[in-house]
Amino acid sequence: MPDPNEKQKKEQDKFCFQLGQVSVDKPEDGKKKRTFSGIAYSGEAITDHWYWDKVVFDLDSIQIKGRIPALLEHRTSQRAGAINSHSVNHAEGLKIEGNLLSNEFGTQVAQDSDDDFPWQMSVRIYPTTVEEVKEGSVIVNGRTFQAPVAVFRGGRIREVSFCALGADDNTNAVAASHSPKNFNQPEDTNVTELEQANARIKELETKNSELKTQNKQFAAAKREAEITALGKDLGKEFSAEDITEMKNLDDSAFAFSAKQLRQFSASKPPEQQTPGVNPAFAHLFSHQATGGQGGQAPQGSALDQAFNQFAAAQQQGAK
Repeated sequence: MPDPNEKQKKEQDKFCFQLGQVSVDKPEDGKKKRTFSGIAYSGEAITDHWYWDKVVFDLDSIQIKGRIPALLEHRTSQRAGAINSHSVNHAEGLKIEGNLLSNEFGTQVAQDSDDDFPWQMSVRIYPTTVEEVKEGSVIVNGRTFQAPVAVFRGGRIREVSFCALGADDNTNAVAASHSPKNFNQPEDTNVTELEQANARIKELETKNSELKTQNKQFAAAKREAEITALGKDLGKEFSAEDITEMKNLDDSAFAFSAKQLRQFSASKPPEQQTPGVNPAFAHLFSHQATGGQGGQAPQGSALDQAFNQFAAAQQQGAK
């Protein structure tokens, strides 16, 4: 059965390049810290890479700002040392020097090196752009390279690592996992693309839930304002029960009810009638017809008479 993580790992290794061996200096009397040095990149083409085939890092635009960490296997939790100085030129390429920490990871690198273990040096580099030259040739680092070749320009080195195994026998180090379509956004090599996708899904679900809550709050506030306005137009204060019923109506039902009540409230009162009440509005507005006393409507209220007219029209239409 194929390993489900194999595809994810292969995707992360698109930007992996093995460097040459790093030299860890022998311990010296009176010197507390162990030092290391090496050629991080020679300026030559990295060939036979499984994804890019042939890659060149533009030395003239490579960036190294301040002291950068030296890790073990590109894991931020395994800090082994730091780069103290570097130099860049077309003749020698990119040279780095640094010291190891006295913690378990720095000690592991030093002890294994003393036992002749061939540590590989890796570099995490984030290019600003990738120029894919498909025809002809291109001059980079004072050398001419024939197409096809991918040129990493504006590469910023964020860290170097001591690695037990390299990703390509003909190249120089693990050079960070990131999307070739978005070169300015570094990614954590310990986080798989699936984990990133799941995190993004969760983020969108949270935002969607927040928007739904905001929409409900806005709709509730809007309905309360509409009920208040209707009460003012009718000159009547609704009961708590009526307000609850009106809040539960959908938008079209509430709009229709409010429109009808405003129309009949504004019309001239007709002769007193004792009609039945349309069931659609009986529970919500029954108190307007009955006046809250035994089901008998008072005669002096213009609003009550308007409701009687509205109910009579409803009954007449049903015949």
